[in-house]
This record gives sequence, structure tokens and C-alpha cells, in this order.
Amino acid sequence: MQTITKITAQKHRGRYNIFLDDHYAFPVSESTLIKFRLAKGLALEPVQVAAIKNEEVAAVAKATALNYISHQMRTVHEVRQRLREDEVPEAVITQTTDQLKALHVLDDGLYADTLVRDNLAMGERGPRQVEQRLRTKGIHERLAAAAVAQVTPAQWAEVALRVAQKTARRTTRRAFNDQQNKIRLALMQKGFTTDQTSAALASLALDRDDEAEADLLERAAAKQWRLKRKYEGYERTQRVRLALLRKGFQNDAIEQVLQRLAQGAIDG
Repeated sequence: MQTITKITAQKHRGRYNIFLDDHYAFPVSESTLIKFRLAKGLALEPVQVAAIKNEEVAAVAKATALNYISHQMRTVHEVRQRLREDEVPEAVITQTTDQLKALHVLDDGLYADTLVRDNLAMGERGPRQVEQRLRTKGIHERLAAAAVAQVTPAQWAEVALRVAQKTARRTTRRAFNDQQNKIRLALMQKGFTTDQTSAALASLALDRDDEAEADLLERAAAKQWRLKRKYEGYERTQRVRLALLRKGFQNDAIEQVLQRLAQGAIDG
């Protein structure tokens, strides 16, 4: 049996050092101090010391988890991972997350619903990407699918249109076909379905500006002609043609510009 001979406060508020038989033994939190009614002169059996230390591990784990959650919403998986970083025993991790779930401090269903709502309000993820995002956060596939399924087609259409409009603004100086492809690709990469992507493009209602397109083509062709100056004849022409096709310009218009370039009618 050992006796508590001194209890001192640490610099960290709510933390204390316990001395047994005039030797430093272990630290405790205020909650552990109160729970075991630790005080100077209290005699402790080895089994009591072990129980206090186990309780302290659980108290520290809970405090760590609560601090981690205080900055932003977290999933059960994220909290478990955070506690593993501190090498908290798995049994204590499970005990901690179960306690926090019972208090509704940890709620994967609420987390999933909140992420979906935030995305609808100002995000850019489509249904596939939202569900994948939830899965990477450790949300069970059933909860992830249920959260995504609550969103109406009209709500997804609003998000898709937001992405389409943003991409359209970034690609105004591209060929019309290239701009359409860039918008389509952006939507697909954000996790929208083929139908949702097509509907967003249709809602965007972009029109080809023939005059602007011709100006873009002429400037792009002149640039490519200069870049390919180390080639001659047919090879130079073919390389420029392929570069312009990749940029989404129409073949007939490209041919006309190439003829003028070859004749020196355009400054290349």
C-alpha cells in the first residue's frame, strides 16, 4: 500500500501531479481527482492505483476527442484515428466514441446531412463525389447513400449549373467546342452523372459567336505557325492543323486559315 504525500497543480489548468510516498507517481485530471477523492494522506492499494491510471487514460482520451471536435464536426472514424495517433488503447477509444455518440456529440448521420446541405448551399460536388467524400471520412456506405438520396434532382441541377457557369467564365477565350468540352469534363470530374451534365450544359444555353471564334482561331493559328517554324511544308501545316483541332476549332475554318498562313496573308 502507498500513501499520497503531495498533490501539486500543473501549469495546464485542471491537471495535477500525484506523489506517493514522497515520489512522483502519475498525473491526473481534475475529473479523476474528484472521482477517486484523491487527497493528501489517502492510502491506495495497488489495484486502486491501477484503476486511477486507467481512468486517467480514459479522461485524457475524452478531453482530446472533445478538443478535436470543438474545431469542426468530425466523424467517428476521424476521432478514432486522432486517438490512435496518441496510442490510446483500442478499448479506450471505443469507450470514448461510444460515450460521445450517446451524448450526440458524435453523430455520423448528422455529419453526412450537414456536408450535403453545405454542398447544396455553396459547394460544387455532384452526387458521386459527395458520396465518395463521405466514404473517405469513414461514414458507413448506407448513411452516405441515404444522405445523398435526400437531395432532389432540382437541387442537384442548381449545383451543376453553378459549376457550369463558373467553368464557362474561365473558358470564355477558348473555341466554342473546346469550351463545351471543358465544361462537360469539369462536371463529370465533380461527380455529376451524364444526364445531369447534359442538362446543365443545356441550361447554360451558350451560343457560338462566329466573329469571336474566327478571331480566336486566327490568333491561335498564327501562334501555332510560329511555334512550328522548325518544320517545313506539309509537316508544319499538319502539326498546326492537329494543334488547332485539339483546341476545338472546326476543320473547315482551320483549312481556310492555314491557306492564308501559307500564302502569308496572316502574320505568323
